[in-house]
Amino acid sequence: MVNIVEPKVELIAHTTLANDGRSPVIENYMSLDSEGSDPQQLVEFAGRVCYQSFHKPNTKTARNKDYLNRTLHDQGHWSIAEHATATFYIIGVSRAFTHELIRHRHLSYSQLSQRFVDGEYGNIVMPPAVRDDDDLCHALELVAEECAHGYGTVANILQNELGLPVKQAREAARATLPNMTETRIVVTGNLRAWHEVIQRRTQPDADAEFQEVAGMIRNHLRDIAPAIFNQGDQ
Repeated sequence: MVNIVEPKVELIAHTTLANDGRSPVIENYMSLDSEGSDPQQLVEFAGRVCYQSFHKPNTKTARNKDYLNRTLHDQGHWSIAEHATATFYIIGVSRAFTHELIRHRHLSYSQLSQRFVDGEYGNIVMPPAVRDDDDLCHALELVAEECAHGYGTVANILQNELGLPVKQAREAARATLPNMTETRIVVTGNLRAWHEVIQRRTQPDADAEFQEVAGMIRNHLRDIAPAIFNQGDQ
């Protein structure tokens, strides 16, 4: 019996400012905006380095969110957003999804290995288009169960009859697994990279599962860097 799972995104790390024991080191150069998060302060600092404008001469961009709005969204100078990063642990997603995800080469990945992890009793992910149709879900469950049985048969023969090590047996047996097999992945990206991914993958023509996951990622990014992700991505 296979288990059906759905996508879940957890924010597990993001940029924080270094502290010299009293206050962030960045305060040696620039006053901080109490409303700006650490990732946002770093992005602003990087931008001000270019012009040595730490004294914030323009009152219209003295606040962190106003500076980022003008520099990133109005002027399109996104290179400074590359200094801040966010890392997510994404589970309950399909191998089909991660094949789409890894096309974004400016992100970094660590993914569950099907060569080491037993795939016979793995979970499956229903495509969003079929989740509300009981008949289609049942049909895909039957396919998944058949594939799991085939996986077990191949792995058993290779390991117990032909004497292959577990790693090599599972490496071959994974050929039976469908694209809806669940995988798990850690993904790290700078905020410019995440902005570009979200901007593209929340469009109506994007893969439906990717749209769903990109929306979850965007919600987390809005928590840690609202001035960057609360506009320009709708």
